Amino acid sequence: MNRLLEPIRVGFGEWRTVAVLLWANWLVAGLMVAPTVPTVWAAFGHAPLAVGKPLVSSELLIGLRPLFVGGGTPSVGAPLLLLVVLQTFLVGGVVWRASAGGPFRLGAFLGQSGRLVGRNARLYLWLLLLLGVAMLVPVGLAALLHVLGLRTIFTMPGETWIFGSPFGVTSVLHLAVLGVALALWRLSLEVGRVLIFRDDLRTTRRAAWRALRLVLRSPLSIVLYAVLGAVATGAALLLMRGRAMLPEGNAGLALLALGVGQTVLWTRLAFQVAGTRFAAALVQRTDAAPRHVGHLEEPVEAAPPV
Repeated sequence: MNRLLEPIRVGFGEWRTVAVLLWANWLVAGLMVAPTVPTVWAAFGHAPLAVGKPLVSSELLIGLRPLFVGGGTPSVGAPLLLLVVLQTFLVGGVVWRASAGGPFRLGAFLGQSGRLVGRNARLYLWLLLLLGVAMLVPVGLAALLHVLGLRTIFTMPGETWIFGSPFGVTSVLHLAVLGVALALWRLSLEVGRVLIFRDDLRTTRRAAWRALRLVLRSPLSIVLYAVLGAVATGAALLLMRGRAMLPEGNAGLALLALGVGQTVLWTRLAFQVAGTRFAAALVQRTDAAPRHVGHLEEPVEAAPPV
């Protein structure tokens, strides 16, 4: 249990690291919606309430679509930019915080991010190959179950997710297999990042192979990492459910909804740091084991005569 609780404690304790990641999300979100600002301002001015609809209501948001027929839609490249920033640049600083500890310094965080950005990008590309291989198992299982006439999360119609009961025996089994496959890939990625930082590896192909072998030698860690991902998903969904239950109305309620939405994002990012800490702890335990064995194999000197 401590192998799960300790990374979560570190993830939420590293609030400065999470704040940097949150700022990056806000920056990219601002770039994404920037093209829409002139169109929305021209339509509503400074007071959306003037049209008689609650602020940031579903009715108002659905009504925005006709405004963008002539252009001004949100940037489609911004989410890709966010992926690049989070998965190749800022991860260097996150690994530093999860592995080395000590006081947080923004300059050191950005310095480690910049130092490792190229290697983390190459490692990510190498391990995308592993993702393709790992997904063969749940995809093949889905095809087999579909031939047998059984439901899976890949072959289930959309109406079942909304109005039916999507979680049966076979669908839960398939979901578990999918979760383990994704956990294998993601944990290998995190371990590879830790190895690059700790050993200053420059050959990312070697780091990817070492990370995969280390993870495969610890199947329990794969399961625990999948559980950690399930806990993170459950926490985010619970907060999102609370966000959806908030009433619509005045500006105060809109600000409350915005705050709850940012809490969801904060929680997800805290669990991201927790996942990196989990990988760093796995590497540390692997390093400690050989030293322990070597210590036991050392000859025991006879006690001096009294």
